[in-house]
Amino acid sequence: MLWLWLGFTAVAMSSAAAGAMLAVSLASTPLLQSELTPDEKSVFNQEETISSNTMHLPELTRPVNILFLGIKVLTSDLDKPPEVDLGYHALVNSLEGLSDTMLLLRFDPDGEKVKVLSMPRDTQTRIEKHGKIKLNAANYFGGPALTAKAVSDLLDDVPIDRYIRVNVQGVEKMVDALGGVTVYIPKDMKYTDHSQHLYINLKKGRQHLDGNKAMQFLRFRYDKYGDIGRVQRQQMLMRALVEQALKPSTIARIPQILSVIQSHIDTNLSVEELVALAGFATKTKRANVQMLMLPGR
Repeated sequence: MLWLWLGFTAVAMSSAAAGAMLAVSLASTPLLQSELTPDEKSVFNQEETISSNTMHLPELTRPVNILFLGIKVLTSDLDKPPEVDLGYHALVNSLEGLSDTMLLLRFDPDGEKVKVLSMPRDTQTRIEKHGKIKLNAANYFGGPALTAKAVSDLLDDVPIDRYIRVNVQGVEKMVDALGGVTVYIPKDMKYTDHSQHLYINLKKGRQHLDGNKAMQFLRFRYDKYGDIGRVQRQQMLMRALVEQALKPSTIARIPQILSVIQSHIDTNLSVEELVALAGFATKTKRANVQMLMLPGR
């Protein structure tokens, strides 16, 4: 989702009219931010700026590490049931649950490179005050700050500069707002779990997926590869979404995309930092984007 944000921001920056439209939209659609305590804020390296204003647009001034979390919350996870009966195990729009997707993105302006580290959600690690548990539980227990600390500890004290969280429902809505996405499905995928409202039925081959089918593709993990295969599919879809976001036709969809962002995402990135990252994305060659995966433990 962060790449989508950067992608369509970069497209908008390519023309004056689109840039003006984006500026107006951002002004009226502020980025959501979690209420972090001073101790939680100290986890992130926010005292050192990552961008600066130039004569034209903000630019990235140093390497920056951004933690991306895709959050899945079910009605059964909530302390209080929703006012409307959605059924047991139905998905709800909240950011206070388990991390279904975890990525650490490193943007390096010196080498004009981007590295994307995928972390399997079942990775075992020690989390402060909770012992050795799955890494994806950190957000449930302590939000983005505890997750950032857990990831930093796991990776030998790698600094985490910023975070972005998105509810998985936002991914489905974002794909629809972009007009769908084209991916190659490597094999037939079929799975049904009524308790989780999970119905997967995809055929092998190159297909243009709407939001619902894209989520089926992302959530499938019922083969010998399990969570590792799921991470690989996340990376496949990410690449396809970036290509879709960079199409000129995306410009007209900016209002719908911003609406999704406002409703399903929170971050401690400022608008200036976001624009700086988008500008960097436009200059980064695809060959300089490296996808990595942390072995599950």
